[in-house]
Amino acid sequence: MMNNIRQNLENIREDIRKYSPHPGRVRLIAVSKKQPVERICAGVEAGVSDLGENRIQDALKKFARHPFPGITRHFIGYLQSNKANKCLQNFDWLHSLQTEKLARIIARKEQGIRCLIEVNISGESNKSGIAPDALYPFVKRIRDYGNLQVRGLMGMAALTDDGGRIRSSFALLRSLLDDCRDLETENIRFEELSMGMSNDYRTALEEGSTMLRIGTAVFGPRTEKE
Repeated sequence: MMNNIRQNLENIREDIRKYSPHPGRVRLIAVSKKQPVERICAGVEAGVSDLGENRIQDALKKFARHPFPGITRHFIGYLQSNKANKCLQNFDWLHSLQTEKLARIIARKEQGIRCLIEVNISGESNKSGIAPDALYPFVKRIRDYGNLQVRGLMGMAALTDDGGRIRSSFALLRSLLDDCRDLETENIRFEELSMGMSNDYRTALEEGSTMLRIGTAVFGPRTEKE
């Protein structure tokens, strides 16, 4: 298993060098959702420096068994406002900011967390995130929220074999990032694009992704039930 994960990581890093216009800026987030702690530890030993989880309770159980010191933790799932405190206490990045209520809660807390605004770039009703045409007004409303630290955008392309549709979704997110730059403040900056998963990360890299969220292509198939 260790050798497989190490080889998987090297394959992805080679793709980063091949497909990204700025490979030195790309961060690989190994998504450990539904992966056992032993496999995650093997990933860390093989060079993983960033872990992504999408459920607070599942993540806290893993962190209780192994805190993974020195590893940057990313919360990439939908965050309910009543779980904001636990997220702030246990994660370094939040990839799914999408409501003013959550923005206000985070801004009031002493613990800082770097946030990405989630945008629904697929147009699918089963995906969360702010509608593209609502993003600019949303940023205008939250830009003066004290301690709130925004660093960019996150989006998920549709689960489809249509490569053109996937690419247009990622290009849209990149365009939205550029459009929001005139709203930047000391705390609100648009530098990061979190896009690209196991099935579409090469296209995301070509379109400018700086954060890849990759699970099975790193760890192999999930072994825990939903």
